[in-house]
Amino acid sequence: MIQIMIISKPEILFSRVTDFLQAEVFPYANQLDTDAGLLLQTLKKLLKLGALRLKIPKKFGGWEFDDINYGRFQSLVASYSGALAFLQTQHQSAVAMLVKSDNCHLQRQYLPRIVDGEVLVGVGFSHLRRSQVTVKAKSVNGGYVLDGVVPWITGWGMFSDFIVAATLRDGSAVFGIVPLENTQQRKGGSLQFNDPADLMAMPATNTVSATLSNWFLSQDQVVFTQPPGWIGKNDQKNVLKATFLMMGCAQAGLRVIADKYQQNQLDIIHTAHSQLQQELHQCGQKIEQAIIHPKSFSYPQKLEMRSWAINLMHRITQAAIAVSSGAANYYHHPAQRIYREALVFSVTGQTEDITAATLARLTKSPIPETQSQIIHLSHVINTNMPQWPDDPATKFTSFADIEQQGYFLRELCIGEHSATHMNVPRSFYPDGTSIDKYPAAKLVLAAVTIDIRRLVEQNPDYLLTVADIQAWEHQHGIIPPHSLVLLNTGWSQKWHNPTEFMNADEHGKMHFPGFSLAVSQFLLEQRHINGVGIDTHGVDGGSNTDFSVNRLILSQPRIVLENLTNLDQLPPVGTTVVIAPLRLRGGSGSPLGIVAIVGANIPDPGIVATLNV
Repeated sequence: MIQIMIISKPEILFSRVTDFLQAEVFPYANQLDTDAGLLLQTLKKLLKLGALRLKIPKKFGGWEFDDINYGRFQSLVASYSGALAFLQTQHQSAVAMLVKSDNCHLQRQYLPRIVDGEVLVGVGFSHLRRSQVTVKAKSVNGGYVLDGVVPWITGWGMFSDFIVAATLRDGSAVFGIVPLENTQQRKGGSLQFNDPADLMAMPATNTVSATLSNWFLSQDQVVFTQPPGWIGKNDQKNVLKATFLMMGCAQAGLRVIADKYQQNQLDIIHTAHSQLQQELHQCGQKIEQAIIHPKSFSYPQKLEMRSWAINLMHRITQAAIAVSSGAANYYHHPAQRIYREALVFSVTGQTEDITAATLARLTKSPIPETQSQIIHLSHVINTNMPQWPDDPATKFTSFADIEQQGYFLRELCIGEHSATHMNVPRSFYPDGTSIDKYPAAKLVLAAVTIDIRRLVEQNPDYLLTVADIQAWEHQHGIIPPHSLVLLNTGWSQKWHNPTEFMNADEHGKMHFPGFSLAVSQFLLEQRHINGVGIDTHGVDGGSNTDFSVNRLILSQPRIVLENLTNLDQLPPVGTTVVIAPLRLRGGSGSPLGIVAIVGANIPDPGIVATLNV
C-alpha cells in the first residue's frame, strides 16, 4: 500500500506538487515523453502526494476538488510535463465515471484501492463520437456481450483496467470495466491489444487499440448505461474542461520565451512574452467564469473560448520555437517537446463542433475580440484631501466667473507631491532626472497588481516581503521584466477621512503599509522592474521616515506612484497603465492623471531596462 500524505487545502497541495514538479519532473520532461518506465515511476510519486484522488468523494478518502481547483491542478502539471498531465487526466476520467456510478459494488471494489495507490484505471470511449459504431453490445442474461475495436486507450502496462463503452441496438451505450491486458475468458471471449502506437508526441503514455471478441461483461462490472446521444450532450457540457491542459502547455511555452529573454535581453522577446502572458490570463479568466457560472454563457460562446485556448496555445508554443531558433529543431529541446504536446491537447476530446470552431478561428484574425476596460487610478483633487505633513496646502482661488468675464477659471495651488502623484529622482538627488525629462513612451507600462489587503487588516504597518512576491508568482507567474508593480493595500478606502488615511499616533508617527527595502531590492535586481505604485501616501510605509525605498527605486530614473485608487478593480496581470504627469520644468514630481487599461492587447513600450532620459 502506498502511504498517502494528508493535505487538506488546495493551496498546500499545489505548493507541494509544484516543488515536486520543479525538482523531479522539469529536469526530466523530455525523458518522460518517451520513457514509459520513468513516466509510470513519476506518476506513482505524484500519487504519494495524494494528487490523484482529487475527484474522489470524501467517504472513500478523497478530497472532492471542485472543477476550478482540479482544472488548476491540471494546468500546473501540464506546464511541466504534458505526458504526465495527460496520463493522470485519463485516470481521473475513469475515476469520475466510477464516482457517478450507481454500482456500489464497483465503487467499493475500486475507489478505496485507487486512494491507496493499489490500482490505476484508464478509459476507452472516444469512439462513441464517431458516426460509425466500432464496438457493439448485446444484452444477455447476467450482463452484455461486447464485440468490436476500441481504437484509443492510454496507459498500457501502467493501468490495470480501463472503462470501455459499447453501443446497444437502441443507440444507448453501456460502460464497463475490463482488464487492460490480453485476456481469454472461459466461455471463449477474448480481449487482445496491439502494440503501443508509434506516436510523435507523448509515446511514453503507451496508447494501444483493443479488439473485443464475444467478451462477456458481467452486470457487476457495469459502471452505468447512458441514453442515445449522451456523448454529444456530455461533450457540450464539458467543452471547456480540456482547456486547462492547454493553459498549462501555454505556460510551458511562456517559460521557454522568458528563459530566452534572460539570455539575450532582446526587447522584442519581452514584448511578445508580455502580450502573450496578458492574453493567456484573459483567456483563463474568461474560461473560469464560464465554468463557475455555466448558465451565463451559451454553448457557442464556450466553443469560442475553446477555440481561443487552442489557438493561443499554438501561438505561444510557436513563439517558443521562434525564439529558440534552430536549436528548437533538436528533438529533445524543450520548445520542440512543448510544440508536440500542443498537438495532443488541441485534439483532446475533439468533436465536430470543436473542429469547426478551431478552423473558423484559423481563418480569421487570431486575436480574439475582447472588451477592454479603462479605469481611473487618480483621486479627485480637492482642498480636503489627505496631505503629507508640512506640504503646501491645496487651494482653489476664483480668477474669473461667467457673469463678469464670460467664462469660469480658477487658480490652483498644489504641491508637486500632493493628490495622486509621481515621484522622480529629482526628489532626492540634486542632479536627478526631473519630471519633464520622462519621454512619453516610458509612461505607458505593463503592470502587475499584488493584493495584501488581508495582511494589512491584521497589521497597518505591514510591509511587502520577498515571500509575498514568491507566493504571488506561484499563482500568477514570474513578474515580467520592466513591469510596474502596484500594491493594493485597501488604504484608498480611507481617502475621504484624512485623519484615518495618514493614521498618525499621539507622537505624530504615521502608520500605513508599504514596500520593504528588501523586497524593493529584490524587485530591482531580480525582476528588473521599471517602477512601483501604491494606494497609500508613501511606498516606504508610514513608519519609514528616511524614504529608503523611494531613494532606492529612484536611484535610477524609474517611477514611484503614490495615492493611487481603484486598485481593487485591477487583475493580478493583464493591465496597461498610462501615466500623465504635468511636465513641470525641473519638477521633483507631479500630480497625475493616470488610467489603467484592462483587457486590451496593446504594445508595451515600457520595455527598456533603464529610462534613457
